[in-house]
Amino acid sequence: MQRYAIFNKSNKILITKTPDIDKQGFNGEIINCTSEVLKNTNFDEYFDERCTTCLLLACEQISIEEVFISLTKRYYFVLAAGGIVQNEKGEILFMFRNGNWDLPKGHWEKGESLEYTAKREVIEECGIKELELGQFLCFSYHTYTMFHRPELKRTSWYLMHCSSSEQLSPQTEEGIEKLCWVSREELDTVLSQSYPNIQNIFREIKLLGVL
Repeated sequence: MQRYAIFNKSNKILITKTPDIDKQGFNGEIINCTSEVLKNTNFDEYFDERCTTCLLLACEQISIEEVFISLTKRYYFVLAAGGIVQNEKGEILFMFRNGNWDLPKGHWEKGESLEYTAKREVIEECGIKELELGQFLCFSYHTYTMFHRPELKRTSWYLMHCSSSEQLSPQTEEGIEKLCWVSREELDTVLSQSYPNIQNIFREIKLLGVL
């Protein structure tokens, strides 16, 4: 892994080993993160949900894992999993919920594998009957406060396949208004109406050469 991208309500914190690549188009504060900087800097303000300043930590002289652990140690770790569902036409399944286009995902339950969680959540939220689980793609990270407790959700994303002839059924009790197959030509338009962390997922998997 060359980077961790941690999102909250209003901004993101990017911890990267490849700053020259990630600085391109980055709109925010950039800090050269060394052991000394990590030890003597309070980064809590960037995790505040009211903070709108994005932060890039360039970690050319320090392990990004060390920085990630140091910055997130006060958070309660939550596991989730979801799917990038593709049909035989190369279209990708999106859901519309809370005014944004999103991807199917949900919380891990005790005793499950993350692969099982991902597939279960896609089936539940989209009503798919025949779903093939593919390769692991990437992680996404999202912080929020739940019952006054700071939580860090790590979502494992998997590539999945199903037929475009599937009769989709949105899980309306979860606030899902509609489901839609999105072509490659429409993808950028849909992502512009999605969450920043969803946009980042597609950036990551494009770098992998999967889509």
